[in-house]
Amino acid sequence: MKIQDCLYKDICQNECHSACIRYIETKFLLQSSNIPESKQKVNKLFPDDCDIPAFEELSNIRDSVCDFVNDGKTLYIYSTTCGNGKTTWAIKIMLQYFNEVWAGNGFTKRGLFVNVPTFLSMCKSTISHPDSAFDELRADITKLDLVIFDDIASTRLSEYDYNTMLNYIDQRVLNEKATIYTGNIVPKELSNYLGTRLASRVAGNNAIKIMLRGGDMR
Repeated sequence: MKIQDCLYKDICQNECHSACIRYIETKFLLQSSNIPESKQKVNKLFPDDCDIPAFEELSNIRDSVCDFVNDGKTLYIYSTTCGNGKTTWAIKIMLQYFNEVWAGNGFTKRGLFVNVPTFLSMCKSTISHPDSAFDELRADITKLDLVIFDDIASTRLSEYDYNTMLNYIDQRVLNEKATIYTGNIVPKELSNYLGTRLASRVAGNNAIKIMLRGGDMR
């Protein structure tokens, strides 16, 4: 993140410089989060009329994100179409969490973005080609305050994929860590893609489930 890309450049009243602790801490949180660089900023979304209630509900979660994280809650944002804001909303919630905790953070990792298809591909690749940076990311999944699993259930999981995801998600559940999932599968059909046990962790009775119905915004 460059100074001109600082999240607070439009609202901060202080002189902008590279030694700003707010900038430094936020830069660390973003760089350690694995959020794609192109999405490391607050993007405005304009809902279709059908999505206004969902946007209001997501805004409420964002505005009380510390409670969401401290309570170890689960959120599944889904739709049957692509490009209508699921990933952007998940990241908006994480960015708000960073905004809430940067002061006095002491360069502690807080959140992690995981694109599930890429993650599973990397898990297989590193079996024969170890990667210390990826090993660190995998360790972070189980312990960080907030994790986004983006594009879950994009395809039906193989046995290896299923066991891998169940292992990491189960550890987050046991550690009572907050998790956000995005996907294009409605909750009642998730078990066809993830299996019953994994689907219940993603969108079970205790999960907050929010559907977006609008069209492609890309």
